[in-house]
Amino acid sequence: MTTENAMAYDVGPRDAEGWKLHDDGTRVHRYTCTVHDGQGCDGHCGPLPAANPAEEPPAPDVTIVSIGRLHDERQGEWADVLQRATIAVDLRENFRDPHKLNKELRTLTAHDQVVRDIVMDTPGVRQVLAGTALQIGGYLAGPTAAPIIVVTQCAGGRHRAASTAMALRAVVAGDVEEAAEYGLAEAAEEFVGRGLVVDLVHRDLDKDVVDR
Repeated sequence: MTTENAMAYDVGPRDAEGWKLHDDGTRVHRYTCTVHDGQGCDGHCGPLPAANPAEEPPAPDVTIVSIGRLHDERQGEWADVLQRATIAVDLRENFRDPHKLNKELRTLTAHDQVVRDIVMDTPGVRQVLAGTALQIGGYLAGPTAAPIIVVTQCAGGRHRAASTAMALRAVVAGDVEEAAEYGLAEAAEEFVGRGLVVDLVHRDLDKDVVDR
């Protein structure tokens, strides 16, 4: 139950354990109530069981990591990701850095729509990603279940690698609507309903621009 669905008048005092209180100090319900106004709640709407903070999230079936090879010397959790990669997609040589074509893009990143559009409109990029999605599907079809790590690479990690990683995440998650924004709706349809847990990691997206 989320606060987005909560009634605006479900406000008032709560005790140390999070229970909402009647005016006389008795407990009403522990979580935001979408049925009653709090004062009239008879307890049948809750309380919901508290989430177990020790409960581990499900392990990802596929982890997509974008990296900038100019940052390879830096230490961190994903410093050795290329050694662990199931699939490595290198975009450095065949696909020009967007800011080489438009210097105004130099300080922008894949968080900006214009960068994503330019990367995805580069001839060949969509074909590479559709092919990568087929590879992922092939690994998933193997007789032995194992986590898959896909690495997208460019120079700085801010444009090509990050944009294509975002697109792949939408595809493998089976999010046809989001994948369509990258021109990859058809590729995403192959993953619809599979319920894959897909993690997206940008190792270098938010690092400073590298002078070179």
